[in-house]
Amino acid sequence: MPSARDLKRALDRVRSAIPAQRKLEGDRRNIRLGLERITRAIQKEQTWIGIHVGGTNGKGSICTLLSYMFKQCGVSHGVFTSPSLFGARQSITINGMYVNQRLYESEIENVQSRFHRAASGWTFQTGEDPGELTPFELDTAVAFRVFNALRVKYGIVEVGMGGASDATNAMHEKGVTVISKIGLDHQEYLGETIEEIASVKAGIMRPFVPCIIDHTNSVEVLRVLTEHARSIGTPYYLTDDATDLLSPIDTEKYHLEDYEKQNLLCALLAFKKLFPKMEIDLNQLLEKRPYPPGRKDLISVRDLTNGLREQSILVDGAHNVLGAQALSTYVNNQIRQADEPVTWIMGLSASKTKPFASLIETLIKPQDRFAFVEYQPLPNEPSAVPAQLGREIAESLLTSSEQIYDGDPSVDAAMQWACEKAGNAGPIIVTGSLYLIRELYNTEGVYTRRKFKTMRPGRSQLWYYTRLAQTRELTEEEAREFKQARRHWRLNPIRSSALVPNDQEPPRTSPVVSPESQELQRRAAYHQQQANRYAKAVESIRLDKVNGVPTRTPNRAAEKDSDAAEPITVEPVDMELTVDELFKRREEHIAAYKDTMYKLRGYRKPIPEMKFMSYAKIFGRPPGPFHAKPKQTLLEEAGPDEGAEPRSDTWLSKESSRSNGRSKQ
Repeated sequence: MPSARDLKRALDRVRSAIPAQRKLEGDRRNIRLGLERITRAIQKEQTWIGIHVGGTNGKGSICTLLSYMFKQCGVSHGVFTSPSLFGARQSITINGMYVNQRLYESEIENVQSRFHRAASGWTFQTGEDPGELTPFELDTAVAFRVFNALRVKYGIVEVGMGGASDATNAMHEKGVTVISKIGLDHQEYLGETIEEIASVKAGIMRPFVPCIIDHTNSVEVLRVLTEHARSIGTPYYLTDDATDLLSPIDTEKYHLEDYEKQNLLCALLAFKKLFPKMEIDLNQLLEKRPYPPGRKDLISVRDLTNGLREQSILVDGAHNVLGAQALSTYVNNQIRQADEPVTWIMGLSASKTKPFASLIETLIKPQDRFAFVEYQPLPNEPSAVPAQLGREIAESLLTSSEQIYDGDPSVDAAMQWACEKAGNAGPIIVTGSLYLIRELYNTEGVYTRRKFKTMRPGRSQLWYYTRLAQTRELTEEEAREFKQARRHWRLNPIRSSALVPNDQEPPRTSPVVSPESQELQRRAAYHQQQANRYAKAVESIRLDKVNGVPTRTPNRAAEKDSDAAEPITVEPVDMELTVDELFKRREEHIAAYKDTMYKLRGYRKPIPEMKFMSYAKIFGRPPGPFHAKPKQTLLEEAGPDEGAEPRSDTWLSKESSRSNGRSKQ
């Protein structure tokens, strides 16, 4: 009797043989392209400027690069990317931090309530039921509302699928659009040819809004994009016109592949269109490894393998042809050592148009090890490609069947096998569908190096938890957030008395400088300027003497006689006397400057080399470990007699201090 696993594999093979149109009709994924529903779910007012990033490959990396640039320059921003590898809430970040759980849940309720109210009127007018929002439409509407609620200035939004009919294209205002590398992907939704796909992705362009285009796209793609841009009046810019922007990068420290340079150029050009006068330190940017989760990511599986693997493992979600080619180039240039084998763990999502054999063939070499695994799809996600199909493809590419994993097709079991084969030093790479990467990240014993913080609860959460605590006992997590919300409210700068306006205080006026102070300031500035000039003259004469330049001055009396036929006579001058005279005048101006500044600061008489007495001079310092006896202070030297007359020599010199010390002895 066949097992449940065998039945599942047979059903998956039947699904892969269904024609594309019939598969769409029977597919359980809730994907409906179009803007009819999303426009009724989002707010009419958009308080932030959108940065829309589309394409097939690299759009997530461009969004992450832009976010790091905004953080480097201190610009408030939000980011919405998909799919999220850690949860739906983690697809929204505000200034590099995940949005708060309570805020996310409350905005979901607001979006659903708004859509249900709009859907009832829609049904009455058109006579058709709009249904519920798709999961991606719901996430998009929530992200837009969160950006409004937290008052970010810019929103970096990644296109989900396509462009013109994607839910993210419902944003009202865009500051710049970016189109990365375009290839064949999702043909069942976007079109069979690359020209059709490019035409759909060009739909994110807006009139008069600049568009950045990756110039490494094919000629057909560039033709479609540029023609569409000219037809609607969109100014477009190709990345090959700005390659000089990458010249400051330290190439010995940071080795970027060609596709990484293009992604960086796209992000940098988009940033420059928004902020022409701001400068980005690219070396500082690259030092932070600005890659999105699941792309060139390093994870630790030490706990998962019980200490068998200490070295990190590379994770990269290359799930289409362009991604596989880019990953293969990176591995061959940066990781692969001669003929040493690389251990691969791969899993893909089922698709009628995806070339599975070509993806595997692009990555693995005959000496490599290979494990093809399956992930557990969540609702509204595509099923995984059967592991047996991947093994059959690998058998024709590898030299021995021992190089292929044939055990349980789960990612944790395959990881154990890969670590046993590769040891602690051999490279292990996990790639394929982002759904597989998400399952790996959520596996117990797997840790990522990069951690994102979550925003603390604010005033709305304080009100929510205050009412909730009156109805029931809070959970441990709710109590912790309630405490954070109270602390956030107590430390809010708005509640500070220094910032609260006081109606009883007289209006503040700008300080007025008296004429006497202005005259003193003018005199001090004059003497300081003259002293600097004399110092430069003395230094110039000194350099002339060092270099052997003859120090002579012309005879001014002969110079005035213009009718004389004899040439001007030059007599030698003793420059030592001149230097002494200049130095003397400089000292006079310095003394006048100090005297003027003492008067300006309110001192009664000039104090040599001292503006005020220090704490240590008055009270002394505590005895240190290497001081046998502390020095006497002025208070100790004054003596215990309180009724004595004040001393005239308040500012004691070192000689008088020494003499007093000898007399006491």
